[in-house]
Amino acid sequence: GMILSGGMNRGGGGAEDGADGSTFLFDVMPYQYAGCYDGYDDDGPESFYSVYGEVFEEIFQGEKDGFISEGNIDLEDMTNFDLSEVHMGNSTSKWEDVLAFYNTWEGFTSCLSFAWVDVYHFDDIREAPSRRIRRLMEDDNKKKRKGAKKERVGEVCALLRFVKKRDPRVKIQREKSLREQTMKEVERKKEAVQRKKDIAVAKEEWRAEAERTMAEQETADLNAGRIRLADLDSDDDYDYGGGKRGRKKKGKKRGKGKKGGKNNAIEKEADLQNDIDDIDNTNGMEQDETIKDEIGVDQDEDEKKDETHTLLNAEDDVKNEEIDAEANVDDELGNEVANLDLASSGESSEEEEEEEPTSWRCEICRKDFKSLKQFENHLRSKKHKEMVKKNEKKMKKFKEEAEKEALRDMIDDLDDEE
Repeated sequence: GMILSGGMNRGGGGAEDGADGSTFLFDVMPYQYAGCYDGYDDDGPESFYSVYGEVFEEIFQGEKDGFISEGNIDLEDMTNFDLSEVHMGNSTSKWEDVLAFYNTWEGFTSCLSFAWVDVYHFDDIREAPSRRIRRLMEDDNKKKRKGAKKERVGEVCALLRFVKKRDPRVKIQREKSLREQTMKEVERKKEAVQRKKDIAVAKEEWRAEAERTMAEQETADLNAGRIRLADLDSDDDYDYGGGKRGRKKKGKKRGKGKKGGKNNAIEKEADLQNDIDDIDNTNGMEQDETIKDEIGVDQDEDEKKDETHTLLNAEDDVKNEEIDAEANVDDELGNEVANLDLASSGESSEEEEEEEPTSWRCEICRKDFKSLKQFENHLRSKKHKEMVKKNEKKMKKFKEEAEKEALRDMIDDLDDEE
C-alpha cells in the first residue's frame, strides 16, 4: 500500500529528534522496481497505471501539505502548482496528455523550505556571540537546505525515468515514430533514385533530339547546296561532316621545282587575298532566290537548328581552323611576297550589277531574312555582334598561322633559289 515516511507531526524540534517537516516527503524508493505493480490493466488496483498514478498524487499531496504548514494559504502560489493539472491516465489516454504528464514532471522542483535540515536553529542563531557568527550559521543552514532539496528532486526524477521507461504507451509511440522516420527515409531514397533516372532519361532524349536535328540540318544544307566558310578552298581535305580524308604534310623540297614553287606561291597569294575580300564582305552576300525556295524553312526554325548544329559540330570547327588559316593573309604579307618578285596572278572580276535581292543572308550567323528591315535589325542585335567578335578572333588566329606558313614557304623558296 501507499505509505508516508513518518506522520504529519509539525511540532517542530531539531532534525535529530525525527519530528520534523520531512514527514511531507513521500518515500519513492520502494516503487523503483518492477515487483511493485501487476500488469497493465486500466482498472486493476495493482496495475501499472493505478499504482504509479497514486504514487505521483501522493508526492504532490505532500508538497501541498508542506506548503500550507509553512503558513501559506493560496495553493496557486506554489512553484510546482502545474503538477495538479496533469495525471497518469491509462492505456486509453491520448498521447498529448501522456506527453504533457511526463514533460511536466520532468521539470519537477520542490516548493518546500527544507528547514528541518538546519544545523543551527532559531535559538542557536539568536544566541550567537557576534553578527559574523550568525551569518556563518545562516549560510551553513542554506547549504544544508539546498543539498536536501537537490536530493529530493533527484529521487522524484529517478522515479519518473523508471516509470517512463516501462510505460507501454511511450514504447508504442517511440516505435511509431521510428517507423514513420524509416518510411520517410525510404521514400526520400526512392525519390532520389527516381530523380537520377529522370535526369538520365531527359539527357538521352535531349541527345537523340539533338542528333536528329543535326542530321536534318545537314540534309537540308546538302540539298540546298549550302556549304560553310570553313569548307571553302580546302582542297577536299575534309568532308562536310568534318571527316579528314588524308591531308598531306608539307615538307621542304630542295633543288627541285624552283619555277613551280614561285608559281604556286603566286597562285596561293591570289587565292588568299580573294578569300579575305570575300570574308570582309560577308554582310553584303546575297542568297539566290531559287535556293531560298528549296530550303523552305522559316527564320525561327532555322535559328534553332543552326544553334544545335553549331554546338554539336564544335569539334569540326576546331579541326577546320587549320584549313582556314591557309586562306587568310593580311596586306603586310602581300607586300613581303611582292618584294620577292612574286607577282600577283589573276585579275579580279568586276562586280556585276544585280537587281535588288528578294532575300538577305548573314553568312556569319548563317541566317536568311525575308526583308531588309529584318536583316538590319539582325545586324544590330547582340547575338550577331557576338558572332562577329568570335569571327574576328578566328580571323586574327588564321592570319597569324598564315603568316607563319607563308614565311616558311618563302624560306623554302629562297633555299631553292640558292
